[in-house]
Amino acid sequence: MRAQRVVLMLAVSLSFMMKPQAQLSDSTRKLLVLDNIETYNLHSSVIGEDYTVYVLKTDNYDTTTNKLPVLYMTDGDWNMTVAMNCFRMLRQDYETHEPLVVGIGYGKNENKRVRDLDPNGGGPKFLEFLEKEVMPFIDSKYRTNSERAIYGYSMGGMFTTYVLFNRADLFQKIYIGAPGNNGRLLMPAAREYFKTHNDLKSKVFIGVGSFEKEVVRNIDSFTTFLKAKKLPDFEIMSAITPDAGHGAALGGVMQNAIAFGYCVKHKAVAISPGMYKNYVGNYTYFENGKKEAEVKILNNSGKLYISWNNPNGIPDELLPMGNDEFFTPVNERMTFHFRNKELVLKQSDGKEFRLVKEKK
Repeated sequence: MRAQRVVLMLAVSLSFMMKPQAQLSDSTRKLLVLDNIETYNLHSSVIGEDYTVYVLKTDNYDTTTNKLPVLYMTDGDWNMTVAMNCFRMLRQDYETHEPLVVGIGYGKNENKRVRDLDPNGGGPKFLEFLEKEVMPFIDSKYRTNSERAIYGYSMGGMFTTYVLFNRADLFQKIYIGAPGNNGRLLMPAAREYFKTHNDLKSKVFIGVGSFEKEVVRNIDSFTTFLKAKKLPDFEIMSAITPDAGHGAALGGVMQNAIAFGYCVKHKAVAISPGMYKNYVGNYTYFENGKKEAEVKILNNSGKLYISWNNPNGIPDELLPMGNDEFFTPVNERMTFHFRNKELVLKQSDGKEFRLVKEKK
């Protein structure tokens, strides 16, 4: 049992349960009542309406002094809890650099998203509201840095497309989820922009569920068009959430966007498979001089694998980051380093586990 516990400790990160620290602010209207989401009423002089602003603080916000980026979200009335849980799940598999998350919603007032998020309707005024009223409000109450991002889904995706081609200077990262009108405005907006521009600075994510086939096709045309521009300060990633329609894909699309913007993802590089023979073998973890766990490194068909000494387990492939550094997509919070007959497992929190290679 002891060996199994140590193997499990080495194989996965157990940071599943998050401890909320922030407290709700005073507010006369509260739609979300969660320990780590603060809620405010904010009157817009630009639009002449009252809005509800939700702020999700990082778990360690109250115990640190560093300034944070801000991720703004349309449809805050329902997107905030989705975002909160996306970050919680992604922490299990990735090192995350988390922002303040700010959602703009309507609380108990009439929802006017159809007006506010329409680029040809109230969209320009809503963007002005964000720039001139919401952002200064957030910057005055929280420790923020200059990095901003914006996420929108459905009509919110139409709005963030509008932001990309009209005020990309406001946001370094722009996330477009399942853009409304079947994504038919994507290509016209891009072509219109490049009639008068030859550059675009932004980091863009765009995604949708696979069942929205017309949107999938329009996203493919959109990303192909923009990548062909070979813009030096522009990056775009698309991801299709499998087996999902417009509603079911919301969580998956948001999680892909957040992973793109805030998770540390390793990139595999090509190395000679001949290097792998140097790493094959059994490695043992000792604690206080006592053997506690074993892992096995395997070379199969030109690929390197790690087996966690579980007779019913399936080995995980190790992907190279360099000649002697590897990672596995199963848990990118951990990297694997071969050093002088040792296998060093490094976690993103700085912890290291050293396993000694057994002599043949």
